[in-house]
Amino acid sequence: MSKRLMGLALCLALVFTTSLALTEDCFTIDVDTLDMDSLNRDDYVAAHLSAGAQGVRVVKRLSDSSELAVSVRLTLTQMDSGTLLFDKDYGFQSGSFDSGVIYLPFVNGNTVPYLVTLYAGDYVYAMPFMHLQPRLSYNGACTYGVRLRDLGLSGDWMMGTMVDLNALRSQGSMTVDVCASNSYVIGQAVFSMQGESLCVTVSCLGQANAEIHSQTLYVAANCAALPGQGFIACAPGEPVDVSGAASALVCLNMQVSYDPAGLSSFYYDSSSSTIQNQLSLWEQNRSGQGGVDANGAQDVGVSDWENSFGWEENFGWEDNSGWEDNSGWMDNSGWTDNSGWEDNSGWMDNSGWEDNSGWETNPSWDNGGWEDVPNG
Repeated sequence: MSKRLMGLALCLALVFTTSLALTEDCFTIDVDTLDMDSLNRDDYVAAHLSAGAQGVRVVKRLSDSSELAVSVRLTLTQMDSGTLLFDKDYGFQSGSFDSGVIYLPFVNGNTVPYLVTLYAGDYVYAMPFMHLQPRLSYNGACTYGVRLRDLGLSGDWMMGTMVDLNALRSQGSMTVDVCASNSYVIGQAVFSMQGESLCVTVSCLGQANAEIHSQTLYVAANCAALPGQGFIACAPGEPVDVSGAASALVCLNMQVSYDPAGLSSFYYDSSSSTIQNQLSLWEQNRSGQGGVDANGAQDVGVSDWENSFGWEENFGWEDNSGWEDNSGWMDNSGWTDNSGWEDNSGWMDNSGWEDNSGWETNPSWDNGGWEDVPNG
């Protein structure tokens, strides 16, 4: 093979290898780019040392000469349990060090705190890493309301919202939470009246970074006709004629991918005044409310409507069995019970890293930060 062909083959191989590396789901910790004095700040860790990737890798520049080799060791400890998950001696390394991808286990869907410690020659670099919940793909979402299974319309967790149209006519609009995966609030739906037409618009929270794959709105002004018939299918934002109706059942069927980290949880309480009021509207509608046609829309039969709610949840990685409900931060308050750094070795009451806590005493340390300190 000519040198030109060999060079071309080498270039193609490098491009192919780079593309594989870029598509790998891992978070890279570049030790040289970190502000070691800021590792005790929650906001800094959230911005630079937190991710929901399946794996983590550590890189560092060791020397500018291939002759200046140092011994390298890397450990990874799960701090909420004190479990040593990774401990590898890389031998003598020079130039740039790359640990390769270290895949992290799934632990109850919660945000898991890790301590990543790199030993390079006489120096020790200790860094926190927060393993966030990964992105949830193709999950179901709906507006908050009555469980459809309690109305005999569905066997899943999905909800429908009973709307008091008379109250809506007088007040103009109302806002209802959009809930996803039976766990999180990802946005809001605004119900409004435009003359005698009901209009529902949907928006997602920016922090959810949501991608909507599909969304259909089902409106029933005559609940007595359900489940055999009575639903009108339309798109969110499309007005539906509800002339003469006092109430209506609205069911939003969304399929969405989003980032759950930091989102508020929702709780379904069938005894709450909100749900009881909606159940009362449901009974009133079924006992005497007449049906209403939509503007040119076609009535949807029960089989079509039920099939549209037949998706399966995908709570995370394909290799795993799924993420459990209520996974992650609880009530946005930070660490759940006993999930922080124990034995005074780290995070205390969300106040950050304490001075010299859990580490060898060194009077030269300032601000309680993590500095390059000779090992031994």
